Amino acid sequence: MTARVFVCLLTADAGGLTAADLVALLRVSPASVSKSIGSLEAMELVERRPDPGGRRERYTIDDDVWLRAWQADTGAHGRIAAVARRGIGIFGPDTTAGTRLASMGRFFGRLSEQMDGSTLAEEAGYDALTVVAALVHARRPLTVAELATALGWPRDRAVAAVDALRRRPAIADPLALHDAGSGTVTVTARPDRLSPVQREGIAGFA
Repeated sequence: MTARVFVCLLTADAGGLTAADLVALLRVSPASVSKSIGSLEAMELVERRPDPGGRRERYTIDDDVWLRAWQADTGAHGRIAAVARRGIGIFGPDTTAGTRLASMGRFFGRLSEQMDGSTLAEEAGYDALTVVAALVHARRPLTVAELATALGWPRDRAVAAVDALRRRPAIADPLALHDAGSGTVTVTARPDRLSPVQREGIAGFA
């Protein structure tokens, strides 16, 4: 039903349609239309506008609908990747569940990065990589205040760089920002970058 409502609105004129219009066109109950409109609004695909000729609302789809649909999917993919990374920490990278979560996290993480229409400003991306380099050089967790002092930055600049690393983990790949407790952060190797067999092989050289 939601798809049928979407098609009706997509093919309507610029003025859109009221709920009563949709009920008449689709020959369904008002409750069905209301539920479908709610689903479309949750995905930010439909807008409500006042009806100039009365007290009813009209529903419309504007020209940016495709971009919003794309970005809505991007957000979902990014959240799935983040949940997968947290799951690796819970189950362990060498378990069956951890291996599956790593594969899922890589897939949805790359998909999110490729689909994300927004890009970080060049300066913000450079600052994020500077923070990664600082944490590698420090070889211990640091607070944001310590990072700001060491780098000679205002605290807000260090906060923005750390936030960028949290929002876009792929910036630091193959490393990942890690909250080390007590307000400190550090970087570690991404648990999903190497397979258990590869980690075991590398450990043999230690």
